[in-house]
Amino acid sequence: MNKKSYLALIALASVTVFGIKPSGATAPQLIAPATTTTTPTTTTTTTTTTTIPDWAINCPQWATLAVDVGFPDRLLPRLDHVIHRESRCLPDQLNARDPNGGSVGLTQINRFWCLPSRYYPDGYLQTKQILTTCDELYEPLVNLRAALALVNYSRSIGLCDWQQWAWIETPCESQQ
Repeated sequence: MNKKSYLALIALASVTVFGIKPSGATAPQLIAPATTTTTPTTTTTTTTTTTIPDWAINCPQWATLAVDVGFPDRLLPRLDHVIHRESRCLPDQLNARDPNGGSVGLTQINRFWCLPSRYYPDGYLQTKQILTTCDELYEPLVNLRAALALVNYSRSIGLCDWQQWAWIETPCESQQ
C-alpha cells in the first residue's frame, strides 16, 4: 500500500470513527446501517413417548418388538409372562440344564428346535428360515420369531398354543 492510499485510509477512518472533517473537504456521506429488528423466537421441543400397553407388565421393553414380529393380541399377555418367567427379560440367558444343548434367550427356546432331527435334517427353525445357527436365539428378534413359530407349530398339530412351554399350567387358555 503506498503512502497516499495509507493517508486516505487514515482520513476515512478518522471521519468514520471520530467524525473529524478534513479541512476543505466535504465529509463522505455515511450510510446508516440498515435497521435490524430482532423478533424473539420460541423453540418447540417434541418428546416422543412410547405408550406401554396394559399387557406388558413384566417386560415392557419387548412389547413393540413382539407386536412387530406378529404375535396376535390374544397371545401378548401370556408372552410377556413367558419372557419374564423364562429369562427375567434378559436376552442373553442360557439354561444349560435343559436337554439338547439347553434353552436360549428371552423365551428360552430349547436348542432341540435348531438341531438336526429325523423330520427336519437341518433343524426345524432352519427349515422355517428363522435362523441359521442356534446361537442366533440370543437375538431378541430371532428369539421372538422362533417363539411365534413354535406357538404356530403347536396349533398346527392340534396342541395348545403354549404347549412347548411345559410349565404353563393352562396352556389352552388363550386359544379360541
